[in-house]
Amino acid sequence: MRVTFPSTMQELKISHYLEEFLIAKEIEEGCAISTIKAYKYDLEKFINIIGDIQLDSPFIRQKIRLFLKKLKESHYTKKAIARKIATLRSFFKFLMRNEFIGKDPMNQIKTPKIILEEYLPKFLDLPDMERIFKILKNNKNYRSKKNERYYIIVRLLYATMARVSELCNIKIRDIKFNDGYIRLRGKGNKERIVPVDQKTLDILREYISNRISFNPEDFLLINTRGQRLKPRVVQEDIKTIKILCGFPETKMITPHIFRHTGATHLRRSGMDISELQDILGHSNPSTTRIYAKNDISKLKQSYKIMHPLNRELNM
Repeated sequence: MRVTFPSTMQELKISHYLEEFLIAKEIEEGCAISTIKAYKYDLEKFINIIGDIQLDSPFIRQKIRLFLKKLKESHYTKKAIARKIATLRSFFKFLMRNEFIGKDPMNQIKTPKIILEEYLPKFLDLPDMERIFKILKNNKNYRSKKNERYYIIVRLLYATMARVSELCNIKIRDIKFNDGYIRLRGKGNKERIVPVDQKTLDILREYISNRISFNPEDFLLINTRGQRLKPRVVQEDIKTIKILCGFPETKMITPHIFRHTGATHLRRSGMDISELQDILGHSNPSTTRIYAKNDISKLKQSYKIMHPLNRELNM
């Protein structure tokens, strides 16, 4: 996007600083490309709905509230609206930090409160996962050259709890077969290692060996032309898998759902929150703690063992 700056400060509008903001996020803060795209989408949505506001306008805050009102009228979820608010906060904070504006219009804007049920990450139960694996392993259920890829994608998403961008960036050299882990590159190009079960490693070894040729720098997931699989393609594959497995339209199944599913199942099996945080690559422990709330069974077990009322006391 090429921006031509006007001759006077009075004519400066939001769009004139959009590209500079995105560059700062990518270069200075190391945000992932997917995050940059999300920022760009949110800010362009704001401009499309409200218009390209002048930075010296006294009505910016009113325009922001009008934007949020229109999102609500369009039935955006509280979580989606909260993301738009977070984007606007980051953008206007950038303008303040660089002295492009004198006041932050987001100071009085509050993020909508999200009740626990709305915020808890959705996940699949074990019977759902067993159903998916059973159908994808049975080649007789459908005819497609992609069937092996479908199975590998689901297995990896569930085993590693990788984000879809991290999944697509796995190279053959990142799989440490002898050491039992896979190296992932996450947000801000941060690397982390994730342990993987032996069966999954054996399946990956066979998957790679079936190629005509390969070298360690090749991407693990490739299309029929030997090119790296893009996140959008993985998302479409998951939609196809949902249909193949006969799940209803209302059932939410996305690449990110498998990340939530693996994390929830690990927590229910007793994994410590700090260990889960390392696997998921969360920089903030509070982000991981949400999986503890997905696990009432563990809370009940601890309560039963530890609360005095569960002991044989005369109370």
